[in-house]
Amino acid sequence: MPRYARDFITQVVLRADFVSGTAPFAGPFPAELLPALEEYPERNSINRSRTEVRVQKGLQGPIKDTRTINFVEHNFWIPGRTRHAAVCSEYVFLSQQHYEGYEPLREGFLELMDAMVRQFPALKLRRLGMRYVNEIKLPEADAGPGLGADFWEHYVNPWLVSGLRFAANDGAMARHMCTTELNYGTDRATIRYGIFNSEYPRPNRRREFIVDTDTYCQSPMEPAAVAAKLDDYHAAACQVFEAAVTDALRARMGKE
Repeated sequence: MPRYARDFITQVVLRADFVSGTAPFAGPFPAELLPALEEYPERNSINRSRTEVRVQKGLQGPIKDTRTINFVEHNFWIPGRTRHAAVCSEYVFLSQQHYEGYEPLREGFLELMDAMVRQFPALKLRRLGMRYVNEIKLPEADAGPGLGADFWEHYVNPWLVSGLRFAANDGAMARHMCTTELNYGTDRATIRYGIFNSEYPRPNRRREFIVDTDTYCQSPMEPAAVAAKLDDYHAAACQVFEAAVTDALRARMGKE
């Protein structure tokens, strides 16, 4: 995959959700998991809950069973809080704000997953996902003038910016976000792109274009399959980004 001297990745999230009951935390945080979290000196724990709905067949039709699952989410941060890990009976996730490459993030997540499997040998996943958020920010004067399609089609695939022409007025548009969902059977991808505008509902005044790619699987999975899946999802996220941008943006990013 291409490497760039400059990227626009503002967040990467790797997350595994567990089949209920396969990671039975009880009492204090398991000491056996701490070696995988040595880089994370800042820690806290938060009480959380989620609602689970099950529908079963009854003699008089479907019966909906709703229950609330309470659990404790244990959070860990590296100094500066640019990387955040969360571990609990329901899921594990790793979130990185200042991207330092895929390999160190992958290794950190797999180390944490391996520790979970050693602690809970019956562990099974019900969902695995990877999300890359790219915020393409081009405030530099030499990037060119404008805020709408005429500006962005120079840097972003014209097929992704054609909807901006519908507004037909750079001065009035407040937000333009689109969503494309792809279904590959057990693997899915959700791609969100466009002008988000953090000052919404005010008219947009920033040259910022979002390409947000969420790849995931919502089928039961053994932990041993996680590494290969992450590699597939990373490759897919890279392909989406490369298809979404033009050579003019690659030149600004400094392809290595």
